[in-house]
Parts: sequence; C-alpha cells; structure tokens
Amino acid sequence: MRGECVLGDAAEIVAGVLGIDVGEAARLMRRRLRAMSYRGLRYIVFRGETHGFREGTVILAGREPVVVHGYPAIRRLVLLSYTARHMVDRIVVEEKMNGYNTRVVYYEGEVYAITRGGYICPYTTARIRRMYGDKLRRLGEENPGVVLAGEVVGLENPYVPVYYPEAPGFDYFVFDAFRGDKPLPLRERDRLVSEYGLRRVRILGVIDKWDNESLRRFIELIEAEGREGIVIKDPEYRVPPLKYTTVSTNIGDIEEGMRYPFDEGKGYLFPRIVRLLAQGYEEDWRGEKLEEIAKRLGMAILRPALETLRKRAEGGLVAAEYRLVFPDEQVLGEFLEYMRSLGVDIVASIIGSTEEGLAARIMKIKETHDEYTRLLKTGISPLD
Repeated sequence: MRGECVLGDAAEIVAGVLGIDVGEAARLMRRRLRAMSYRGLRYIVFRGETHGFREGTVILAGREPVVVHGYPAIRRLVLLSYTARHMVDRIVVEEKMNGYNTRVVYYEGEVYAITRGGYICPYTTARIRRMYGDKLRRLGEENPGVVLAGEVVGLENPYVPVYYPEAPGFDYFVFDAFRGDKPLPLRERDRLVSEYGLRRVRILGVIDKWDNESLRRFIELIEAEGREGIVIKDPEYRVPPLKYTTVSTNIGDIEEGMRYPFDEGKGYLFPRIVRLLAQGYEEDWRGEKLEEIAKRLGMAILRPALETLRKRAEGGLVAAEYRLVFPDEQVLGEFLEYMRSLGVDIVASIIGSTEEGLAARIMKIKETHDEYTRLLKTGISPLD
C-alpha cells in the first residue's frame, strides 16, 4: 500500500462529484482535499468543509465513485437541565463510549473502516474485517448505500486506548446508521445491529425530555462506572443529538492531554474547564465540594506535565505507547506507512505472536519531546 497517491484523474472525479469545473477542482486538490490510496483503492479526503460537504467526507474512487459523508458534529450540552429546550418529546439516552469514531462502508465487494478525519485506517479496517467481515459484507449487499457509524474501543487501540470490560482488546459498537447524509431512525439502526449480529452502544433509557431526574441518575451511574458520558437522541432523528460528559471524564481528559502539553494540552484545557464551570454552576459546587474539584483539576494540569518534563530531563523519550495486535506483518507495514504519511513520527517493535496475530509495541513521538528538549537546553519558555 502507498499511503498517499498521485491521482491523475482526481480533479475530474472531484469536479464530477461537486459539479464544478476541473480547474477549480484542481485548486481544491491543492488546498482542501487530499488524494490517498489503500490496497489499490483510490480515495479523496475532504480536509475541511467544502462546497457543502463536511470535513471528513470521502470520495471512494473505484469503478463508480461514491461519496461517504463526513460524520456530523454533535452539539455539546453543558447544562443538563436544558435538555428539553432542544428535543421534541421522547428521548433515547445512550452511553457515550471513549474510543474513536469510525464509519464502516461496504464498497465494491469489500469492507472499509474510515476515521472521523476521512482516512481509511489499515489497522482498523483489518481488525474489523477479521471480527465482522462476513456480517458486514452481507449487510452491505442486502442494504445498499447504508453506512454504519460506531466507536472502536479497547486497549488494542492506536488512538484512544481505554479499558472496557465488555471489550478489553478491540471491538466495534454501532451508534448510528446512515443512508447518504441522513441518519436512519434508531429502530432501523437497532434492526440492522440485531439482524447482522453486530454490537451496539448501551441504551440507558427511553424517557420524556422533561425527566431531569432520570437524566441525572444516568449521569450518576456513568460517573460511578467511570464511563465517559451520554448521548441524547430523538428516536426519529427529527432534531440533532446532544452529548454530555461527566466531571471525571473532563478532568481525566485534561490529565491525559497535559502529559503532552505541546500536543494535546493546549486544545484539551480550556474547553474542558468551560464544561466544568457549567457543571459547577448547575450542581452548585461550594465549600468542600468546590475545593475537592479544584484540587483534582489543579493536579490534573500540573502533575502529568511535570512528570513528563522530569522524564525528558532524565533522558527519556516523550512518546505515547500502544500495544496493538496486527493480523500479519503486511498490515503492520501498511499502518506504519499510513501514520507516517499523516506526519506522525512513529516506531514499532514486535513483541510476539498471539491467537489474533502479531503483538507490537507502537510509539508515537510527541512534539512535547522537542519542546521540552529546547526548554531544558535554553531555560527559555517556548511560549510568551
């Protein structure tokens, strides 16, 4: 596999899909789009919103080009009691799992796994094909044009490794199904999941939109279980869904992001503080409760960043480490080439063999490594 390819006819394909002239399409290819390939399948990634198509949209450029629409952003609710203002009547409350958003599409006889950004991930594609390939091919053949959206979770995860008892290694949980750009009613999604033997995110309850007491109980349950949060949906998709994350998740995200402050830290910090601000207002944190949350927040900001700085000062490598299982060496090579094509500084070493294939230790070198190196060498802050 070559990670990035040169498509001589890419501009013509884009022009045909968007209904624009070839010259304008060629300019878009230089600025907003990216030509890629995976095992001979050429595809074009929308790296930003373009001509009404969302970021993460993909044109699969096989014999007959097909558009896989980008997954729509879900609005973030920070005041749980405001739910009723945004919904119609009954609502479905689902668990928000902590992994990475993956669309699964059946195209020209094969199954592909597409990341939120619009890239066919070789690792995710190989693992999902191995686990659910026959079921997904049958679903695609019998339901033309349907695209699944779901969460890949588990520790054998190259992006967000989080342990789940029901999926300790790697698994895929469907949370939406689309036909074109339109989400299907949840009952149709559930039919597909059941009929084809797939897994679905957990439904916590179906309640009236004014039932704040039940909503609060769901959040307390999720918080007690150490889970990420909830997604609130209209069962018919008459209005867009909402998402809400727990206090522990917001603080935990900050702690994880601040391990690499010059990578994730800057983007992780302020949005999550705003979420905590709204939660503190709604839950009326005062006195000991406020002090407890403030201490947890402060430790989440300083402790991991300081630990990483000490590690670098002692000569350690600042890198995120993952243990992944690849079906074979070909997939391992494809994944490394794919990540490097996206500008990720990555190294791998094979640990050994398992029933699922080759276990490998993957290390992604972080920008924080170089920034901390300069800080320790000069004593000068890289920020004003």
